[in-house]
Amino acid sequence: MIYVESLAELYAHMEWADARVWSVVEALEKAQTDENLRKRLFHLHFTQLAFLGVWRGDDFQMRKADEFDAIAQIKAEARTFYPAAGKILAGLHDSDLSKPTPLPWARFYARQSGREPAMTTLGETMMQVALHTQHHRAQINTKIRELGGEPKLVDYIGWVWAGRPQAEW
Repeated sequence: MIYVESLAELYAHMEWADARVWSVVEALEKAQTDENLRKRLFHLHFTQLAFLGVWRGDDFQMRKADEFDAIAQIKAEARTFYPAAGKILAGLHDSDLSKPTPLPWARFYARQSGREPAMTTLGETMMQVALHTQHHRAQINTKIRELGGEPKLVDYIGWVWAGRPQAEW
């Protein structure tokens, strides 16, 4: 079972970890022009924003990384996710998380797999964002290391040990 309180904690960690990754990206000169890194940052954050749009009932709009010339533009858009997601989480009850939440891009899964996807719930989609973000954050940290940078600790347990601090953007 997924609980609102657990999601809120995961999202607080997620924002803290994303902000720490961005602090390294911004300080690393090679990161500013690395196309692979820009595309990974774009994918991570625009997936977050796509799910946010579903939760708010917005029309789905596919976006492309080449809409953004600089990674700073991606960061500016990315930062809008956490306040908006926090407001949604603050207004939810555990029972809301079982609400069916179809995803407009599920048709891509149907095309690739040859079968219709099972219905997802609001809670499952919110959990997916946390897990998807963690996956791609690890890829970004690997890329940072390849570019000569040193990623910061972004593990959940590191956040807990640090006293669950707020994100420092």
